[in-house]
Amino acid sequence: MACNVSSTESCPALLYYVPETLKSIEEATSLFRVSSNSINRTADGYAIVGSCSCPADNDYFTWHVDYTVQRGDTWESISSKFGSFVVEKPDKTLIASLNITLDILCGCSSGMEILTYRVKKGDTLFSICSRLNAEVNKTAQLNKLENPYLIYVGDLIFIPEPGGVRSIVLAGVKDPKAKRGPKFHVRVVIGIALASIAVVLALITILSWRYCTKSKEARQPSAYVTGARCFSALSSLTLQSQNSTVMSFSSNKATNFPYHEIRDATSNFSLSRKIGQGSYGTVYLGKLRGTDVAVKQMKDTKSREFLAELNVLCKVHHTNLVQIFFCPLKLKIKLIGHAVGGDSLFLVYEFAQNGALSDHLHKSSVRGFAPLPWTTRVQIALDAAKGLEYIHLHIKPYYVHRDVKTSNILLDSNFRAKLADFGLVKLLEEHSKEIGTAASRIVGTIGYLAPEYVRDGYVTTKSDVYGFGVVLMELLSGQPALSRDASPENSQYVEHRSLVDYVSTHSLSHYHEDSLFQVMCLWLGLRALLGDGMDRIELGARGDELGARGDELVRNSGLIF
Repeated sequence: MACNVSSTESCPALLYYVPETLKSIEEATSLFRVSSNSINRTADGYAIVGSCSCPADNDYFTWHVDYTVQRGDTWESISSKFGSFVVEKPDKTLIASLNITLDILCGCSSGMEILTYRVKKGDTLFSICSRLNAEVNKTAQLNKLENPYLIYVGDLIFIPEPGGVRSIVLAGVKDPKAKRGPKFHVRVVIGIALASIAVVLALITILSWRYCTKSKEARQPSAYVTGARCFSALSSLTLQSQNSTVMSFSSNKATNFPYHEIRDATSNFSLSRKIGQGSYGTVYLGKLRGTDVAVKQMKDTKSREFLAELNVLCKVHHTNLVQIFFCPLKLKIKLIGHAVGGDSLFLVYEFAQNGALSDHLHKSSVRGFAPLPWTTRVQIALDAAKGLEYIHLHIKPYYVHRDVKTSNILLDSNFRAKLADFGLVKLLEEHSKEIGTAASRIVGTIGYLAPEYVRDGYVTTKSDVYGFGVVLMELLSGQPALSRDASPENSQYVEHRSLVDYVSTHSLSHYHEDSLFQVMCLWLGLRALLGDGMDRIELGARGDELGARGDELVRNSGLIF
């Protein structure tokens, strides 16, 4: 920030430091030469308080940090080590063991606190301000952004009055007289864990008992699987989220399997057992205690996705959602931010004998699958819709899947569809169900992302409806969401042709015309690919209509609701 922005000569500076590899607090404290009271963990790094000033020989506010040059250091490597906040001085020679003073870029403004932030991949100005509890307009004005939507990875952004990060730094647990809130208890658990494994296990047992007791009193029937008894909660893990709140979950009906059993079940993760690969993990076919299972192996860096999926699948149960059999506990996860120990995390699911819907639609010849009959396609569409309707409307808090696509719809032995892969799931409270909540980054699969989600970063249930609409079109046409050969010349437009003719051209020789008409009514009613998100109705909004005519059609077609 230029010194002429304010008459303020110096101020306490806030720095959002995200190292390439997450360091311990001690390492970060030593690197920036600050006391332990001036640093605190965030979701993906640290919030650090320093002293920002405007020296006579510099046009920008900087924070001076002493540093001893290491062998092999360059200005670029030093800046990278400090989160790319260092003013590089290539005209000055770096000599090993020499003590130098680094200029860390920071910001000061009269009457307000400023946080210095380096834009990361997936960031938007809206998502940054939402996460840090700052005002978008003030931030755009302070940074002189003509177009707030145009920020780029590596940009330096100064955030005015970042309430979210300030609460992390100033409302922590440094003061022993401070009120002991949830963050205090998290740190107590961490201390006990480091002191004694036995005490941690005892504490988990106590927390599990208290969780079960409270759940019996406060649980809403629609939010969980029917049944009065509460299964033992084997784990209660906390993870500090990006908006500085504590995200917690408890897993029900959990079984802890030793690593060697998972390894043996997959023949030491043999390639011959590999049945799937995604951005968040590898899936293996395993034989565990006499049962065929799907074992998802995730790197420890994917702890957020792991915890999100574990949270949903251990709590929410529905016929059209893939069920998790075993919720592992022994993961060596540190309960601070995203610090995870160990090499891999594992989730064990029921095995879907007929694989992913995408394989049947787009790789049938390679996989040796027969084309899906029309009645089966209708049933799959209805199953997927009911699964989404359940997480959107019938549980509290509500969930948004955020990655609805044909490869995440699995088919069991009877070709009944089940939604899978909840690693990107987003939780919505009642008050944010319609207006949505801000996403810290844009995630999902190209071709299935709702335009308003990509544009504004808002997550609503309508985002899933868009993805479901794409799935419907794939079921109807047999064509992938994105095609390398797609062009205006070879595209075929449904609105210019008879629907029956359109479907007939895509190898669907046996279909029930009434059920085809019914699914298209659903498709047109959803307006899933047209208009803005607010124009898209919810999946449950056509439930009565489907129930009235759909039951009869499905019975006549041999389908099952």
